[in-house]
Amino acid sequence: MKNRNENGNKKLSFADVVLSFDDQRHLVQTTMSWDTRHCEESMPEYGAFLYQIREAGKESANCVDLTCKTTDILCNTLFVTLFIGVSLALPVAMVSIGVKYLEDCPKEPRIPVYLLVGGCFGVIKLLSSLWRNIQTRRYHDVIFDDPDADGAFNSSTYRTMDTLLFLFLFGWQIAGTFWTFNIWTPHFEQLLYEPSNWCDKTVYMFTVYQLFTCYVVIAAFVLVLGTILFLQKCCCS
Repeated sequence: MKNRNENGNKKLSFADVVLSFDDQRHLVQTTMSWDTRHCEESMPEYGAFLYQIREAGKESANCVDLTCKTTDILCNTLFVTLFIGVSLALPVAMVSIGVKYLEDCPKEPRIPVYLLVGGCFGVIKLLSSLWRNIQTRRYHDVIFDDPDADGAFNSSTYRTMDTLLFLFLFGWQIAGTFWTFNIWTPHFEQLLYEPSNWCDKTVYMFTVYQLFTCYVVIAAFVLVLGTILFLQKCCCS
């Protein structure tokens, strides 16, 4: 026979070799493609910011729910986490200056108290938020107010205390603004004929800069959040 050699073994033609090679190549390609699709389906990019925003839009029942979820996602980003860590220096400085100059603003003695109290509660708030963000990023667990979640940061008690702390700090910020600008440009040195009509320049100007910084951060956060919600609404409509 033509296809057998002298020893009786079957000889493979060039067409048979090419066909076998093609079959193996297709088999390898099919296996690799299936593995890639399988990995993409089994491990979606939960850490991606845009993915989380898109899922929040799908699962939100109304605008309020969407705003809360988007705020939660934005607060859990790496940038915000790092910003919270750096921002811890501000409340620490508030406590330090409030204690040091507690008696050095008789014109408005509540200003050093504002720094002291606001700094203490600010440290608690920032540390709580920082720890929550670190744990969320570690376990890739985006908290969407899931009623079945049993984590410490998902509990209604934690959320209630966190909300009350935020409202207190916001109200304390408004009170500090009123106390500070109610005596705008006071005397920075003690007067002989009016010994109580002065406020130390360090404590007063630090309070002014602290208030300005906080309002700028709040405005920037609201602007970014509003932009994200607007773009999300435009994309979904």
